[in-house]
Amino acid sequence: MNNSSLVLAIELEPGGPVLLFAADAQVGNWLSWLKLRWTIGDRVVTGPDLIARTIVYKVGHHASLNATLRAEGVERMNDLQYAFVPVDAVEAKAKGWGGNIPFAALLEALKRQTAPAGAVLRSDEIWSGTDPAITPSKLAYEVLL
Repeated sequence: MNNSSLVLAIELEPGGPVLLFAADAQVGNWLSWLKLRWTIGDRVVTGPDLIARTIVYKVGHHASLNATLRAEGVERMNDLQYAFVPVDAVEAKAKGWGGNIPFAALLEALKRQTAPAGAVLRSDEIWSGTDPAITPSKLAYEVLL
C-alpha cells in the first residue's frame, strides 16, 4: 500500500554517502522522517542528516505530486548524483492521473540537485547523456558509483 511501504536509507560508510530507496513513500512519510534520531556508537544520525547525505535517490511514488518533500527533502540533497524515477507517463496519462505522475516540478528539482554532473534516470525513457558511469539499456540502468 502506498505510504506504508518499506523505505531504506543505506549509509555506504558511517557518516558517509547514503542511498535512499523511498518505495511508495508520500509526504506523510517524509514529515515523520524529520523527527527521527538514532544513536549509533558515539554518533547521532537523524532523518534530515540521511536526506542531506543522499547521493542516490530512488524517487518515491512514481515521482507524483506528493512523492517527495521539496524544502525538507530534495532541496536538502546537496550531494545528489543520481535520481531513479520509476514511472510510465503514458500509462499514468491513460489512467487519468494527468500531470501529477510524473510531477514536472519534482523532476525539475531533481535535475537542479543532480546538476551539473549527475542525472535523473526515468524508467520510461532511455537516457541519452554522456556520463561514462551510466550504462543504459531498454530494461535497466547500470550506474557505477
